[in-house]
Amino acid sequence: MSAEPPATPEARFDIPFFFLRHGETVFNRERLFQGQKDTELSALGHQQAAKAGEAMADQRIDRIVSSPLSRARLTAEAVAAHHGLPVETDDDLMECHLGIHQGEPYAPWMPEYWRGAFHPEGGESFWQFRARTWPAMARAAAVPNTLIVAHGGLWYGARSLVRMEPDIPSMPNCLPLRIRPEPGRWQVERLAEPYGATEQRFGPSAGQGA
Repeated sequence: MSAEPPATPEARFDIPFFFLRHGETVFNRERLFQGQKDTELSALGHQQAAKAGEAMADQRIDRIVSSPLSRARLTAEAVAAHHGLPVETDDDLMECHLGIHQGEPYAPWMPEYWRGAFHPEGGESFWQFRARTWPAMARAAAVPNTLIVAHGGLWYGARSLVRMEPDIPSMPNCLPLRIRPEPGRWQVERLAEPYGATEQRFGPSAGQGA
């Protein structure tokens, strides 16, 4: 597959929003590809979600939109509890589908996936994934004071389209962020450091997992 990207899906990010990756899962800890498998939060993942909720308790959050996968939804609920909000879900915010490789140990082809040069059998290419998630993020972020709770892959898709300042090449679990979009770049503010973070190196520059 060619690494030349197709046309960028049309999407507008005009107002600030929040972003949070889910807490650590059992698959994260055991270094297994999870993709769209509905994997469980680990004990640490539940603690991370609770700490993220505490860290974001004093933020003006009026709406929470999550991937329906339980690792994201349960993380979102931990934040929602501090704001008295329901959690909306959007199927298009799900992680990339890695086809026959879901559940397998991490493998060295992942950097090729993030470059669009590897299409997992039975799954979706990086370009298909980005075409699905980029507009979904924009839809969610179009409402002021929205928190998006999703997956590391969505961050890497966004990072391939806009410049992050400062950059986060490998998104850790439960790092609460405030994003201020500007033309061609996102200003990224860390609201707290992730609790109990482990070195996972999931990002495109590291090439280990999703």
